[in-house]
Amino acid sequence: MFFYSCDELYEEIFHQPSKTAQEESANVVYDWYDLIAKIELRRNPLPVTIANNRAFGYIGVGLYETVRPGIRGAISLSTKLYQMPPMPAPEPGREYVWGASANAALASMYKQLLVGLTDEDKARMDSLENAYNNRYRLSTADAVLTRSQAHGRAVASAIYNWSTTDNFNLGSQGYVLPEFPGSWVRTPPAFAAPQGPFLQNSRPFLAYSLTATAPPPPIAYSEDPSSAFYKEAKAVYDIGKALTPEQKAIPDWWAEGGVAGVGIPAPYHLLSITTGLLRSHNARLGRAAEVYAKTGIAMKDGPINTFRGKFQYNLIRPVTYIQRHIDPTWQSYLASPPYPEYPSGLVGINAPLTQVLIREFGDVPVTDNAFAWKGLPTRQYPSISAMREEAAYSRVYAGIHYPFTQIASIEMGKELGNVIADLDLTPN
Repeated sequence: MFFYSCDELYEEIFHQPSKTAQEESANVVYDWYDLIAKIELRRNPLPVTIANNRAFGYIGVGLYETVRPGIRGAISLSTKLYQMPPMPAPEPGREYVWGASANAALASMYKQLLVGLTDEDKARMDSLENAYNNRYRLSTADAVLTRSQAHGRAVASAIYNWSTTDNFNLGSQGYVLPEFPGSWVRTPPAFAAPQGPFLQNSRPFLAYSLTATAPPPPIAYSEDPSSAFYKEAKAVYDIGKALTPEQKAIPDWWAEGGVAGVGIPAPYHLLSITTGLLRSHNARLGRAAEVYAKTGIAMKDGPINTFRGKFQYNLIRPVTYIQRHIDPTWQSYLASPPYPEYPSGLVGINAPLTQVLIREFGDVPVTDNAFAWKGLPTRQYPSISAMREEAAYSRVYAGIHYPFTQIASIEMGKELGNVIADLDLTPN
């Protein structure tokens, strides 16, 4: 016994088996996701949408791997995801507080994976981490707390190291825009260089996403006023010329990654929906971690599959077509992002993630309070799918997409969402 520290001796004599992650509260996780929302909401410029989604994808997977040993029968995602290495394991037979592990892991992953954090941001993270450590310390031996923290940080480091090898590239250096009738060209007002032509080469989470097919070809391009393509563009034009205040409010509400003060940083909107559903279902730590992991997979793989299609079809944006063939003075309500039109970037993330939520909770009513921080009232939806359809059609109101694009993009996203939802992590 003389070789034990006092705390280790206390733990040896009064050892209690670890609670399972299904028994522990998930409040620590919810508070971390709430904190990062407060930090990112008022950033100017906002974080880069696709890069931030990628970061939260890794964070969700890392959270699950941190608490997975505390979930009875749970399977590591390293056996399910493409080229994912084995994750650090806890010491067998020793006591852990999985919430304390999650606290340490999230603090570490946020600082390693999120870019643009200020010293003030990091101080707020330190404050939250310390507050939870002090709370756990009231009922946990120091050796148990230290061990739990070390496990969380070990997983966080392993996740970060893995993330550095995924060949993520949003640049376009060396990319040559193809030219053909109906091909995408840079759009007003910034006429920015294309973003993401090489994103399709980034390592996905799922082997499925290596070969996932693009959606069916878009409606055949035509400049004939009697053609289906012209009619789709004319529909966007007519809607844009007569937008009501409510119709303008919808694209503003779904302006993910838009200009600071108009939209909100992605993926905060979808994370707020996810967290709200978990809270309303009183999800414990184990279930919350699995849901954040699966929605995180959607956040990373959705854009990879979507951008493969975008740069396969290289379809012209409505603003370019309308100014060339219908009305040279027309402007879209929101500016088009700097990449081809088909399929939809917003729906490419939104549709698979919401499909994961539907598979987890059912197609339940949703309360969306994503803009409460700006004093805006909540939006109520009769179902998750109804919310998804509004988000998709918001881009038609915005003048960014043709209606047919949104319909095809939803179906493409639902297919990916079902593949993710089918990942069996906790078999009976």
